[in-house]
Amino acid sequence: MTPIPAGISLDTLSELPQYPVGTSFGSDIDAVNEILLSDTDEQTKRAAFLDWAARHQPCVFGRMATKVGAPARGLAMNLCWIDEQVLAAGPHAIAERIAADRRTWKEQAARGKSSAFLVIFNSRCLAHARPSPEFARLCTDLASLYLTELAPVLSDVIYTEAIPLRGRDGVLRLFKGSVQLFHTGAHLRRHHDRRIPGGVMISVNGPGHYANSLVTQGICADLSESAPMVRSLAARSIGAGGRGDERALSTTWHRDLAARDTTRWFSAAYHLDVLVQSDVVSDPRPRTGPCPAHEQWSWLHLDYIDARETSPTDPTHGWFHGVPVPEHDLHHNPWLPVVPIDAPDFNY
Repeated sequence: MTPIPAGISLDTLSELPQYPVGTSFGSDIDAVNEILLSDTDEQTKRAAFLDWAARHQPCVFGRMATKVGAPARGLAMNLCWIDEQVLAAGPHAIAERIAADRRTWKEQAARGKSSAFLVIFNSRCLAHARPSPEFARLCTDLASLYLTELAPVLSDVIYTEAIPLRGRDGVLRLFKGSVQLFHTGAHLRRHHDRRIPGGVMISVNGPGHYANSLVTQGICADLSESAPMVRSLAARSIGAGGRGDERALSTTWHRDLAARDTTRWFSAAYHLDVLVQSDVVSDPRPRTGPCPAHEQWSWLHLDYIDARETSPTDPTHGWFHGVPVPEHDLHHNPWLPVVPIDAPDFNY
């Protein structure tokens, strides 16, 4: 049995503050929710979610990874689906399901077949949950059932997943992956670009793993070819939000649009890599105007997306240059949580 921290019961799921009946989350999400919150089968729900993500996600990587059929530019993902039945079975059942799918994903990632992992908690209560302190606490509990090796997950902290890849030299390496939270109730809130249909999602993506897998797949000759392409895709995601409602604004933005593809710094209304940012996921107020300066994260950067060599003493080591590990560490996660600071010299 997968160990989980004491005190996680999810009994509060049915007590979460809810949006009023009839609340719209945008016509795109409303249409998909008709399927995701129905009694239809899981495969139909999976297909509906992936179709939405491939068309409506602001993140370019997200749209590519969820495209049905052959992976777009060699980028593929694995999907773990937690439905109402699994949620009702309790924390141990949830943790077991995630752990099994996580192992399968990492085995595929090691072969360069997947660089992203999505865990969907598909539930009517979660899909209608209003941002609140209760919702924030539940999200940390759900995250604890995924990152069991780092549990209990705390709010306002950066958590990093380890994504394995066996290089063309036969060496197994671990790459850092960003762990992020999405949910339906983010619609028209401070984190509008983290809206999804159907409930809550924990998403993991590894741009460096993807860049290196392009080499192992033979799509690119080396990192000097794949890294600029991945950086350009990341830069295109910034400022591409505000979808799903004409009142919404993108929650990320470039400082210099003219230098978009070579930009070093960008800003956002929240820290993109904080798994559960408490002041964001607990704030129910609609946001349809510019983000106030005191809430902005101004020193977010793309410098880590680079083919240059890094040493183990570099805080960004592991993003684009993996850490060699023995085969028995394929499922190991060596990276500890980090408390973020909004400063130009902060790195992780």
